[in-house]
Amino acid sequence: PRFVDNGDVTHEVFASDARILEINSKSGLYPLYMAYSIYRTRLQEKLDEADTMENTPERHLKVWDAVLCENIFVLCKTQMAKSITRRTLRGFRPVKVNTRYYEDLINQISHKTAKFISQMKQGKNYWKANEDNDMKFTAIVGNPPYQLMDGGAGVSAKPIYNVFVDVAKLIKPRAISMIMPAKWYTDGKGLGEFRTNMLNDKRIAKLVDYEDSRDCFSNVDIAGGVCYFLWDNEHNGNCEFTSICQ
Repeated sequence: PRFVDNGDVTHEVFASDARILEINSKSGLYPLYMAYSIYRTRLQEKLDEADTMENTPERHLKVWDAVLCENIFVLCKTQMAKSITRRTLRGFRPVKVNTRYYEDLINQISHKTAKFISQMKQGKNYWKANEDNDMKFTAIVGNPPYQLMDGGAGVSAKPIYNVFVDVAKLIKPRAISMIMPAKWYTDGKGLGEFRTNMLNDKRIAKLVDYEDSRDCFSNVDIAGGVCYFLWDNEHNGNCEFTSICQ
């Protein structure tokens, strides 16, 4: 893995006591990046320079396993995604990983919102974490599902990523970052209220837009492009906008 340091946000979000929720893991790459970043922080706090991976591998593994147990929390909407994510994070070792599988994740978030939020905050009862039942997340991240077939004429689908963004805000973490289609700026079935809320949300600190989705996902062509954003609960001001175009 390659460590990326973006200054204050990196040091705050990837602190040794951070709790980060990945809201829709498929392969475990987002949680792997998060775990590695916190692992780097913990190494600096717990090990000496002489404790290299070559001469103290068991101590390094102990730090990694503590990160998986105490810092990383993952939701998956298929059993296969859960299995792949666990394998990505721990290999074949019997180490605790906080992964939960929802057969109806979209339905839970869309129609049982209060129950879903309550479960996310239940450290001891839901996640079996060493935390009371008012667990606070430092950050929520993810690449949420983009759309849901709605049974309309032809191939009709309605956006669903907006629901994941809305529920993440209701959980009230320190920060949120998700990547999603950019059509919500001007278009999208049922996105009127979401668009208004996003454009007027002073906590959105950064928004990066890819006019051509293939500049971000080389093998995926998404009409209208894609974007990712940083929602900062402590930010109250203008949004820094970056456009990536050819």
